[in-house]
Amino acid sequence: MKKDMKKIALFYFLTAALVLYSCKNLLEEDPKSIIAADKFYKTEDDAKAAANAISSTLRTPFLYNLRYFVHTTPLEDYASGQGFYIPLSKYQIPPPMMVVTEGIWTGFYKTIDEANRVLKYVPPISMDEKTKTQLLGEAFFYRAFSYFHLVKNFGGVPIRTEPALTIDAAGGKRETATKVYEQIMADLKQAEAALPETSSENGRPTSGAAKIMWADVYLVREKWADARDKANEVIASKRYSLVSVRQSSDFEKIFGAEVIASSEEVFSVKFQRSVAGGSYLPQFYHLPTSQWATGGFGTFFGFPTYPLLRDWPDADLRKGFNLYTAGPNKQGVIQPNSDIQPIRFGKFKDSSAPAAGAHGNDFPIYRYPEALLIYAEAASQANQGPTPLAVERLNMVHRRAYGFDPSVPSVADYRIDGLTAAAFRDVVLKERAYEFLVEGKRWHDLIRTGTAQQVIKASKGIDIPGSILLFPIPKQEIDNNPDIEITDQNPGY
Repeated sequence: MKKDMKKIALFYFLTAALVLYSCKNLLEEDPKSIIAADKFYKTEDDAKAAANAISSTLRTPFLYNLRYFVHTTPLEDYASGQGFYIPLSKYQIPPPMMVVTEGIWTGFYKTIDEANRVLKYVPPISMDEKTKTQLLGEAFFYRAFSYFHLVKNFGGVPIRTEPALTIDAAGGKRETATKVYEQIMADLKQAEAALPETSSENGRPTSGAAKIMWADVYLVREKWADARDKANEVIASKRYSLVSVRQSSDFEKIFGAEVIASSEEVFSVKFQRSVAGGSYLPQFYHLPTSQWATGGFGTFFGFPTYPLLRDWPDADLRKGFNLYTAGPNKQGVIQPNSDIQPIRFGKFKDSSAPAAGAHGNDFPIYRYPEALLIYAEAASQANQGPTPLAVERLNMVHRRAYGFDPSVPSVADYRIDGLTAAAFRDVVLKERAYEFLVEGKRWHDLIRTGTAQQVIKASKGIDIPGSILLFPIPKQEIDNNPDIEITDQNPGY
């Protein structure tokens, strides 16, 4: 009886959502998304439009346009947040903050649903087979990507492989994390086989993107040899290379608002400097008085006392690029950093955005340095100690950071003689922290290595609850999904 009532509630919820979604989309350029599936999926252009609809879901407010790409920043050991994000800085997720975690859940399931539509309705279309194969590969890629982010943030989740056209298709019990990872790897196998090595359109996933995500999945699952080998496939393809850096400002060639693509980009969520296609990203790291973002929020900052920032060598060019040595306060007065003056992060800036939310900075999901560092960590773990090639690939990233040729030994090289696998892993993790600062990686690195509570205690003096390691299952999901009960909620919520 309870399940029947939940199904009725879900029916009304889906009906209301469809009406609202339809009204909204009637105002947009392309109304095809609200046309019945059997009438829409007929031609090659329809198939391409359906595939494009998948990637567009990532550029929505609760995912990479506004919220998700910064949501873990105040949880990391080098940053704090103000305003709406104060609770996260205290490692709490109160009900108002659950609006964001619910939006992240709903956002990724929207991506999954769009991918499921392509996988169901595109195969029968009469069209160029090579193009069809690529579009199906993209759908498998995005579905794997979405489940990977869901399982990392929420733990086990419902697995949906059919479009949510019925009440039952929108339900499903919480599966174990292991089952979710099995689904991810099955999808990545399909994606890797179907996707091309290169794409003429920037931002479309390639086989290299599938490979590096697969290496990342193996890393999280501690499948060391598999992670090493899959990362090595990305490296051995020779399709990517580290951008040359000789001074701090050269990192703009990777992260700048006008960059279309770089030699180290494997996969990014793409934005353009416009009101319709821009991002809010720089606003989170700059004050309203800053010249480096239009309509800055000034949400996130660090302090010189945080060990990761305190111990960062000045010779590392990433430090000069990522951290301002001085900045405007709320009154616009430039003040040097001090123990009480917050440090602002400068990786993502755009001084020419025409409006708030119109910045042109892409959000990097995977860059070539990640393949090198996954290889270094996984090869050492698999070998129970660092191998010469693991050390070399770590040093490639490190040399570039200090302005040297990545392929030539330098005075900046790590000297690894005698290090255990555990000690070497610590070196790699610190390199990842500096290389991927404010790219949404550090928090999940701390979780997967089981060090989050220890590191946060040492850096911020906060005893964090175990519950914060997973986000809460949304109340909306518990209320409306006939296969999920309140007892399925993550501990602590």
